[in-house]
Amino acid sequence: MANSKTKYSIPQIFDRKKIQIKNYKKANIFLYLYNEINERIEETSSSYDNVLELNAKINKTEKIFKQSKKINNIYKCNINNTKFINNINVICDEELLPFKNKSFNLIFSNLGLNLINDLPGTFKQIYNCLKPNGFFIATFWGQGTLSPLTEALAYADEKILKGLYPRTFPLCDIKTLGNLMQRAGFYGTVADQEKIVHKYNKINDILIDIRNMSENNILTSRKKSFTPISIFKEAEKFLFKNYSKNSIISIPYYVIFISGWKK
Repeated sequence: MANSKTKYSIPQIFDRKKIQIKNYKKANIFLYLYNEINERIEETSSSYDNVLELNAKINKTEKIFKQSKKINNIYKCNINNTKFINNINVICDEELLPFKNKSFNLIFSNLGLNLINDLPGTFKQIYNCLKPNGFFIATFWGQGTLSPLTEALAYADEKILKGLYPRTFPLCDIKTLGNLMQRAGFYGTVADQEKIVHKYNKINDILIDIRNMSENNILTSRKKSFTPISIFKEAEKFLFKNYSKNSIISIPYYVIFISGWKK
């Protein structure tokens, strides 16, 4: 496990103290992905007595996985907020997992590991927490997610503020995730990507979705001063001009599924 000195020697891309976990009320995308994860677990030949969910996002986890005859004893953790999520067993930082080695048969996370500064270290800790023949599966936002919004905000920043500012965080790609999993010791690694397109009437609806999904901009390099409303108005014009049909803006979300086994 990484100690505090090791942790802070790693570049701090994200200000993790700013993470706020919400129970996403419009949880369609989360519910869909939870069901996808459950189906993939059902396809394995193992059963799992002790299961850990990292960075729990919604309150319906148990209901979804209770339907599975393969899973018992789901334990849930997240980093700093139990106000919106019921039945959290442990408050912990995913970069400093407090669990003993060989504690769980299955560990999963649904869009819960996107804001990790030390993803290789976290993968290794997850590997250590698994029992032999344990299974890990997770979803990540993939490259291309929110790309029209990123492009629109960059255009507006350049036009109005005469410069570019980091407003969306860096996203994973399949090859890198697969390599990191193998480095951590996982075998039988499988990675695939799915595209989900959401339709919006205005830019504010996109921003509300992002906040509700606990994906606020927590980059340490983010612009700290107040963003003028003119930026969002200009970005919205750009979106309607370049990414809309019949006044409906199409925004892609790419989701990477990654899984692997412990020897």
